[in-house]
Amino acid sequence: MRDEKSKRISMDPRTGLFLLVMANMIAFTQDSMKVELGWIGVLTVLLLLCGRISSGMKWCLAFFAVLAFQWYVLPVSPKIIATSFSIFANYARRMFPCLMVGSLMVKTISLRQFIVGMRKLHVPQKLIISISVTLRYFPAIREEAGYIRDAMCLRNIRGMERLEAMAVPLMISASETAEELSAAAVTRGIENPATKTSIIRLHMGPFDWIYVALSIVFAAAAIIM
Repeated sequence: MRDEKSKRISMDPRTGLFLLVMANMIAFTQDSMKVELGWIGVLTVLLLLCGRISSGMKWCLAFFAVLAFQWYVLPVSPKIIATSFSIFANYARRMFPCLMVGSLMVKTISLRQFIVGMRKLHVPQKLIISISVTLRYFPAIREEAGYIRDAMCLRNIRGMERLEAMAVPLMISASETAEELSAAAVTRGIENPATKTSIIRLHMGPFDWIYVALSIVFAAAAIIM
């Protein structure tokens, strides 16, 4: 569907979840460079259409950098280096589609949209609660870590003291943040078994169905080839 404010194509959360599943399937079933390059190209175009131009170009360049490292650097490297890094480079290259879809979902799909999408897919409520609390937890911890770093800079803490000054407050804050998020979720009635309503209306447009079809085609090609 298309975002009215930015006039950019916006991906439905259900499409993102489906693409993420198919990306994992393709990553561990394909053994054809044509399929892999085509799938990377399709996902790069997806990032560009969704307005993530810088991100799309960075992912594409990083993929070809790993590919060049695997094709041109490892064959002329000492045997111990080639043996150590060949498996790492191969699996890193295969994980690029999953990381591309995941980064796009994080940048373009809000948590509220994601929760509504999971409800549309009839995901069990217990799983939705766990995922929603988890996705709110890590940004809160990252924000708290920023506050701790600012406090250390003000007090001019250096060296190994920074490790202790970061670890202890962060562990205390982590437990308190978990309790606060759980209490906030319960207060909002997230455990209520009644049918939830939302002002967000999701609709899968032609763009979503095209990418669903493309992912199925590439998955079939990966299995066949």
